[in-house]
Amino acid sequence: MPVMNPPTAGAPVHNLQRMLRTLTSVHREIPLLSPDGIFGEETLEAVMIFQRLMGLPVNGTVDQRTWDALVEEHHQVSHLLAPPRTAALFPQGTAPIQPGQTTPLLYPIQGMLLALAGVLADLQSVPPSGTLDTGTASNFRRLQRWGSYPETGALDRETWELLSHLYETFISRNPQNL
Repeated sequence: MPVMNPPTAGAPVHNLQRMLRTLTSVHREIPLLSPDGIFGEETLEAVMIFQRLMGLPVNGTVDQRTWDALVEEHHQVSHLLAPPRTAALFPQGTAPIQPGQTTPLLYPIQGMLLALAGVLADLQSVPPSGTLDTGTASNFRRLQRWGSYPETGALDRETWELLSHLYETFISRNPQNL
């Protein structure tokens, strides 16, 4: 990273502004920049505030030390802001899980059904067992009825898609239901 003293312009300044803008999500003291590629007064102020926050010499110059601190802080903040990793609870290519079958895949899926039973009146509260038992099959049949699917009581791809959609709608997006 080249040393940037005002009035530097171009892609490096645009990248600097973009990273500083991301940092405002955590460091509210840094002014919200509109990346324009011009190292103007607002960018200078943002750099100086960043330097103060990081315990760097406050001179408004983006030297190697400031740049390295900015890249590291941007990496950490970006990691905090990134959505959490998702898990494939019903992996692609998985054969339908039939009533009576036992598999560790069912524990989190039954947990989802249990959470939904707290907000959807037609579902039974069935504790996770890892087995597609009578209560779980009954819940899957209710989902299949809602989705106009064949009511097999098995966990197939269509039933999974409906279950995950309902879970996201009623549980994940509504923290009060957790």
